[in-house]
Amino acid sequence: MCQYVFGVVYVRLGDIAKITDYVANGSFASLRENVTYKNEPDYAALIRTTDYSTNFNPDKMVYINEHAYEFLAKSKLFGGEIIINNIGAGVGTTFRCPFLDTKMSLAPNAVMVKTSNDPFYYYWFKSKWGQDAIQKIIGKSAMPKFNKTGLREIIVPMPTREVQDRIVAVLEKFEALCNDISSGLPAEIEARQKQYEYYRDKLLTFTPAEN
Repeated sequence: MCQYVFGVVYVRLGDIAKITDYVANGSFASLRENVTYKNEPDYAALIRTTDYSTNFNPDKMVYINEHAYEFLAKSKLFGGEIIINNIGAGVGTTFRCPFLDTKMSLAPNAVMVKTSNDPFYYYWFKSKWGQDAIQKIIGKSAMPKFNKTGLREIIVPMPTREVQDRIVAVLEKFEALCNDISSGLPAEIEARQKQYEYYRDKLLTFTPAEN
């Protein structure tokens, strides 16, 4: 599906992205039989959404052996992929898979998105527009969650690659600046973060496509 709104192309996310998760590798029974979590470093790291909050501290991460890593072939990570928490209180939390000096695989309770321009769509999913789109596909159950099918149906903007890259260049500089003052005064950090979020949402504002 493709729509044009004032020169901006809108597409179904599933048409431009690879979207997968942990359970894409097999039944819950087969996953239990083939995957064992380890608290000490092993063949590969299992990238969890909680690792984002600990800045991927190796001492707090979970690992798997080579057999488990190969069994989880559909959710291998190589660095740079978009990872979105899809269940629980942190549903919608979005980060980029780090480039670690080890093999990596995606843990449960998250969805991996891979596009031709991950930095642009990472910022889009972090923005008000991406977070609003995620909220619309969250189920009505007591536990907030969404699945791969719903995520594939999200309509996303696809401006020209030149525009995408210009937006990414601005936001990466802004993000680096925010990180540089992380040791500053709390009020300064908060103000700079709000400024960054404001300009991020402005840069990623496109005329909405009609459903």
